[in-house]
Amino acid sequence: MTGLLIVGGLTIDRFADGGTAPGGSVLHAGLAAVEEGVRPTFLTVAGDEPDARAGLARLAELGALIHQPSPVTTAYRHRELAGRRVLTYDAASVPIAQPAADVAADVALLAPIADELTAATVTSLRQGLEPRCTVMLIQGWLRRLELGSPVHPLPLDEVADDLWETFAAADAIVVSTEDLAEAPGDPFAQTAVLRARLGPGPLLVVTLGAEGYLLDDPSADRLTASVPRTVVDGVPTVGAGDTFGASLALHLERGMTPTVAADAATERVISVLESRRVEA
Repeated sequence: MTGLLIVGGLTIDRFADGGTAPGGSVLHAGLAAVEEGVRPTFLTVAGDEPDARAGLARLAELGALIHQPSPVTTAYRHRELAGRRVLTYDAASVPIAQPAADVAADVALLAPIADELTAATVTSLRQGLEPRCTVMLIQGWLRRLELGSPVHPLPLDEVADDLWETFAAADAIVVSTEDLAEAPGDPFAQTAVLRARLGPGPLLVVTLGAEGYLLDDPSADRLTASVPRTVVDGVPTVGAGDTFGASLALHLERGMTPTVAADAATERVISVLESRRVEA
């Protein structure tokens, strides 16, 4: 059975109605992995707040948990503005460190939600694990983060050189068009800018929400644009990108071609969103 390591911090999500809940890419990706028949290992950082404890308990139910403590858990306030989600950065955890215990994994999914995962730690993890497939969900590295302020996309020119080197060494990169500040509204231009930065190495997927994805496979002679026939409206889409990334990583490691793996990941997202409609 495939061994999957998911790395990233938990969050406490605070909503406009006053409600709170545990969140973060590790949680959403972990749920997707279980749906794919895999019990993952989680490497995460979180504090001791009630929501953080609830999130850690859920991760422990889904798989093996390596929890690194922090004085506080990363927290985001959520609100809607003109139909778009706006996040405000309320609290920051300490960074994730290389775990003391030995961890084995065929697939590494690296999915930070703020500044909790450095390029040096990623390199150290990959050297220690030697996974067959490394997929990086890079949205957390592309955010301008100031405590108490709304989150904005970080221009690609301001992303550190060591991070670009880390991205270039991955097997696949997944990012949403909403997280890119360059060439807004033009996903083909966004993909071209990213490819120029990444070099010829990793597979690149730019997700487009309900409009599908763009797939830039360096071994192919053209971009692949995919628009799903099924669109699920009227349900929260939080975690959709994390679900896509986890499913993509597992299908790539199982030997699927990039296009087949991306299509399978899209179907997993649709399944998750449809389940939310049923629950509602």
